[in-house]
Amino acid sequence: MKIKRPLFPLNLVAFPGEHLNLHIFEPRYLQLVNDCVENSMTFGIPPVRDNKPIMFGTEMKILEVSKKYDDGKIDIKTLGLNTFQLISFKAKEEDKLYPIGELSISNDDSTTDLILAGRVLKLISELYEIMKMNNPIPELSNDFQINSIAHKIGLNYNQEIDLLMINSEIERLEFVESHLHRLIPIVGEMELLRKKVQMNGHFKNVIPPDFKEND
Repeated sequence: MKIKRPLFPLNLVAFPGEHLNLHIFEPRYLQLVNDCVENSMTFGIPPVRDNKPIMFGTEMKILEVSKKYDDGKIDIKTLGLNTFQLISFKAKEEDKLYPIGELSISNDDSTTDLILAGRVLKLISELYEIMKMNNPIPELSNDFQINSIAHKIGLNYNQEIDLLMINSEIERLEFVESHLHRLIPIVGEMELLRKKVQMNGHFKNVIPPDFKEND
């Protein structure tokens, strides 16, 4: 399905199902929000890479305008709906200030594999334990989707974009499982290094080796 929508390119990845709060201050995006609210219309967030939007992103719904400031700025709450491919992009529509594009909504396969998802959640728990993080671990269920925790598993920006572009939950889980298998040993080594550095300057009870003279 192809639709024409306002676009809000950002240096971040928004995932379907994610609640994203945005502070809006530029006139072009204030106009975008106003148009979307007045027309009950969604907008797209394509991540920016190399100072230009990639041809992929997430369709967003405005849930509410939560605050209006005296200088015209606003805070909004949004929800990610679907991923899309960006068929065309215009930096500015003729009668608008903001970018606009033609989107093709992706067909996503949300079918999960509970055994695979369980392995991934166990690895996430292991990562948090090593890093001494108290982040809650989602419960394993048919409703669990890895996108719900994608910002909290040590992915860099490009890896988050790669994950966003996968249209199968099982393939997303496989991507994250592979990532965690690479990341956890590195984090473990860094934690050991941190402990060694912290030990510097402490009094140490060291038993020297007992050397014997040669006969």
